[in-house]
Amino acid sequence: MKKSLIALGLASLLSLGAEEFLIDFPHSSVGFKAKHLLVSNVYGNFDQFKGKIDIDVKSKKLKVFEGEIMLSSVNTKNEARDKHLRGSDFFDTQKYPVGFFKMTKQEGDKLYGDLTLRGVTKSVVFEVEISDVIIHPKTKREVIGVEISGKIPRKVFGVGQSFAASTISEDIEVNINLELNKK
Repeated sequence: MKKSLIALGLASLLSLGAEEFLIDFPHSSVGFKAKHLLVSNVYGNFDQFKGKIDIDVKSKKLKVFEGEIMLSSVNTKNEARDKHLRGSDFFDTQKYPVGFFKMTKQEGDKLYGDLTLRGVTKSVVFEVEISDVIIHPKTKREVIGVEISGKIPRKVFGVGQSFAASTISEDIEVNINLELNKK
């Protein structure tokens, strides 16, 4: 019992200053970029995602950042390509419908966490930039922006192992832009 109370007290202290923010979906995106034939870029987004985000706005530090991406919502503006990406060569959304990210820590402008795709979990590091808080002129709510970017080695997660996928860059650039409203 005493250990539980101590753990609860430590958790409370760690979350002091952290405020929960909600994603403003019309002003947010989860996108990626890959090289095709190593000569041109293909851009895409995931249209359905959700997350839990707590930020210490004074220190501009993420305390909690967890997200889920519905992989079947991939959108590259080409239905045939999107169907291929949802298939077993890439995301295999029938077996693995959701991708997960859970931060482990933030140090300066580096965001560390565990990414899960196709049932494979690996540690990744992203760049993170957190804006100043502003007051929305219409809603009068506190709003903050978070941008996360980096590269993911797709083959480590079993994404794109077929011959057709060999024409795509090994590293996929990720760019997550979130406009967040204080809860």
